[in-house]
Amino acid sequence: MQEKKKLNVSGYRGVWGQTLTEEIARGYARAFALFTKEITGKEKPTILVGRDGRASGSEIKEIIIPELEKIGASVVYGDVMPTPTVLFAVRKHGYDGAIIITASHNPIEYNGLKFVNNKALFTIEDEVSKIESYYESARSSAFGSIAQAGEPSIAIRQQADMRADKNTASRAETPNFSKEHADKIITNINVSAIRAKKFKVAVDMINASACVMDPYLFEQLGVELIPLNNTPNGQFAHTPEPLKQNLTGIAELVKTSGADLGFAHDPDADRLLIINELGEVISEEYTVAFGIENILSKNSGKNIVINLSTSQMSADIGKKYSSKTFRTKIGEGYVVDGILAHDAIIGGEGNGGCIYPAINTCRDSFTSLALVLEILAERNQTVSECVATLPKYFMKKDKWSLAGLNTPLSEMYEKLKSEFNDTIIDEQDGLRLDFPDSSWIHIRPSNTEPIIRIFGEAKAQEQIDKLFKQTKLTLGLQ
Repeated sequence: MQEKKKLNVSGYRGVWGQTLTEEIARGYARAFALFTKEITGKEKPTILVGRDGRASGSEIKEIIIPELEKIGASVVYGDVMPTPTVLFAVRKHGYDGAIIITASHNPIEYNGLKFVNNKALFTIEDEVSKIESYYESARSSAFGSIAQAGEPSIAIRQQADMRADKNTASRAETPNFSKEHADKIITNINVSAIRAKKFKVAVDMINASACVMDPYLFEQLGVELIPLNNTPNGQFAHTPEPLKQNLTGIAELVKTSGADLGFAHDPDADRLLIINELGEVISEEYTVAFGIENILSKNSGKNIVINLSTSQMSADIGKKYSSKTFRTKIGEGYVVDGILAHDAIIGGEGNGGCIYPAINTCRDSFTSLALVLEILAERNQTVSECVATLPKYFMKKDKWSLAGLNTPLSEMYEKLKSEFNDTIIDEQDGLRLDFPDSSWIHIRPSNTEPIIRIFGEAKAQEQIDKLFKQTKLTLGLQ
């Protein structure tokens, strides 16, 4: 058995049965229940549990719900739920926290646990430390076996497949979380403009949690949905990370179906990629840029928040509308904290994660697609036509293994600052250097892998290639 990984702001992820075991799942369920009792002051907090559709999620649910109940929590079980729907539900219903059983975009053999606090926000660094501390102190406690625990007696089961477009009158005890989430989006979007366009949209739901929401949402928006991989059984039809090389199926479907555009969700439906009318997958950076362009065009001067590795394109859009851009450390929780601290109207991360707090305080692929459809409808543009109106940058990404590196990261940063001495320096998360011509590079250690990541961007491909080459030479990397 491999060694347990450490909990971080992205939660805990591992290969089910290896780096994520029954013991680890039980331990974190107990730790989160104790953490929730501490932050709420309640002896019997209510905790929502949802999962992204992976087959192992059903097994993990049977493990963690009895553990939560042993600590005294009341459990609401939502079954297959998109991650943004879980956060929306915590806020709407005043739950004391939530556990999402998901490994996000990781391959199918992985699963994990993500934690949501009583403010309907993902736990961040200091909260993660508390949960980890509870895990370490509680794991040796005797709680009995899973077999003894039996079926959860308090858990309130939502409808078996969470399909928002089915009659749920016979199961009215639990709210239809997906419908509530979709209805919130609809009240904040120009539905009449979208309906008037009579869009045909192809969507890859990757047989995961988006399947329980898209049919109802698209019906309400008056959009003809052309579905792909729309059975919520967790059997991913392709490598799940929403990157161009993994999305050949949806790209082809847009071309062959005559769709106006397409979308691709990741398994827990917090990230979204756009496919243009030609069947071309465009950069994930455009998901956030479309949202920011849409909202700032109606709310000039309002603050926006993005992370340090998100495209300068979004910051340039902010400048166009006299808005101030704030950048945060990498991690959704940090961006959300920044949005709240700076009273920002919108923000997000360049991996396809738009955050629009008027609807939801997390990355939300459903909100993102609604904002895309709205701007295209209101401007009567295709995806390609809208892209042509936005700033153009060339982004490059690379990574190096930490194994065999003899130079400490701190020394590497100093070498870069000395080499590029005409830059604006940001050291809140690794090192970001901004150049006078709007080029930039960002180097930092990964939160989840033993690697160094480098992101960079420039207005010309030759310029970013040159910066990467100079960076590697300065650091002695191959």
